Amino acid sequence: MELKRYSDAPVFKFGDLQLRELTPEVFDAASFAEVVVPIGADREPRVSSKEHRMYICFVGEVEFSVNGESIRLTTGDVLHISEGETYGFHNGGYQEVRLLLIRVPGPSIPQSL
Repeated sequence: MELKRYSDAPVFKFGDLQLRELTPEVFDAASFAEVVVPIGADREPRVSSKEHRMYICFVGEVEFSVNGESIRLTTGDVLHISEGETYGFHNGGYQEVRLLLIRVPGPSIPQSL
């Protein structure tokens, strides 16, 4: 058993974004992270290098672009992005957005947001 406490997970910054890696050290099948997207923040488009990349929206609304298609995620929505798909996102709303990011395979270094 390994307990990974939220309060002990370090926060990494990527421009305006924050990532908190939540993956237990003994787990390598996937990785889990909280992504905080402030108002006005962007994730520039990039090609996914992960077989599976899932974003679960817990707070707020965020606009994703996946392969040129615009998708609005709201609280409770889950978005799956496959390896090779181009994606990015923007918070054009009125509140900070909080996402849970699950990446398969894992673990992952912070730059693979």
